[in-house]
Amino acid sequence: TRYMSRAPVKKDSLKPVRQARVKQQVFEQLRNGIVRGSWPAGTRLPSENELTVKLGCSRISIREALHMLASLGLIEARHGGGTFVRSYSGEVLLSPLLPMIVLEQTDILHVLEYRQILEPGCVALAVARAVEADIVDLEHACRSLGASTQDLRTFARADLEFHLALARASKNPVLVKVNSVIRDVLSASWEEIVHALGTRDGLHYHNRILKAIKARDAVAAVALMEEHVTRTIDRLKQRASGKENAAG
Repeated sequence: TRYMSRAPVKKDSLKPVRQARVKQQVFEQLRNGIVRGSWPAGTRLPSENELTVKLGCSRISIREALHMLASLGLIEARHGGGTFVRSYSGEVLLSPLLPMIVLEQTDILHVLEYRQILEPGCVALAVARAVEADIVDLEHACRSLGASTQDLRTFARADLEFHLALARASKNPVLVKVNSVIRDVLSASWEEIVHALGTRDGLHYHNRILKAIKARDAVAAVALMEEHVTRTIDRLKQRASGKENAAG
């Protein structure tokens, strides 16, 4: 598409940044330049000194922005050779959610509110559209949950995989793509939840949700998902309140 043209342009569009949110502005300009073909895959970015002059900001802001781009796999530093653009998936880069993942700390309760809105609808679609391969994936995730109750990090990964498999079972590509874009945010929230609340609820609800999906019982599946997420929110709030009271 015209947004993904790899042809280099004769002149870049970099301009001095405003003082507020400098790091984010630098990140966005460099990312957009990569996406729009100013620096195709394999080409060398301007040096830190060049970027400092063109963008009118400190080398610290430049380095932080480059670090974020590298963490996304967009660029790579070559010893003694500068920083080069790597091959990438433009579909993900064009998402406006991506800077949020890299630049901001996301409140776990906000993530749960997102899930509270999204996941009941997702599971309803999964009930109607899941095929045998989807059921196999969900069963595998549930078995992984049961086998990893003593390893909270592994349990959290299996828990997240169950929900990602639900999105795939919905056969809605938008749901799948959104989860892919915010996977790092979801993963961090799942680990925090499991470490805070343990494994019991995950085992209880996931097995019951899977049973409802197999029975093609959308009413039961949706009700269980709503109860699951709402209970998680309530338990986290109670836990936080208890800590505050104890501290007081």
